[in-house]
Amino acid sequence: MELSAPGLQNALLRLDPICDEHRDVIFASNVQESIWKWMPALRGGSNLSNYFDFILQAQKAGTAATFVLFLRGTDTFAGITGFNEINKVHRRVRNALAWHPNELEVPDLYLAGQAAMIDRAYEWGAKRLEWQVNSNNQFILAGLEMIGPTQEAVFRNYERTADGIWVDKIVFGMTRKEMEQASARLNAHIA
Repeated sequence: MELSAPGLQNALLRLDPICDEHRDVIFASNVQESIWKWMPALRGGSNLSNYFDFILQAQKAGTAATFVLFLRGTDTFAGITGFNEINKVHRRVRNALAWHPNELEVPDLYLAGQAAMIDRAYEWGAKRLEWQVNSNNQFILAGLEMIGPTQEAVFRNYERTADGIWVDKIVFGMTRKEMEQASARLNAHIA
């Protein structure tokens, strides 16, 4: 199974592999208002079109697996999540992206997306799942407290965000057995 294979869902979300048909729903959201604070700068400029094209190219190349989230039952657009740094030889992957519309007030939305991503990494055969989180991103850091990966390192002045700020990255990781335990805990919580 490829990380970007269709059919990923759980009790709250359906995760569709990103494709050009998602452009309109993503561009119509408020992602552009909040993305620059957290996304790394890209060659070619910091604009949503450039980021979207970069994600599509990475998806086609197999270096990333990005999903567009929809609430089950209503098909309401609920965000974007994805993997990058896919290493098939060493069976490791990084959970690299998570964004949800600000106006969507759905309990456990972030946790549901992460539960699906952990499930997919596990099904793919990952031996290691990693997060690298901007040290200022309190939303993701709070969510990771519930998920329970191990904090492994802090990379100081690691990268420049799209809005020009140099940030530290906190590295968290899970082994295969920890993914299995987190999946059971998170899926029971969101059910």
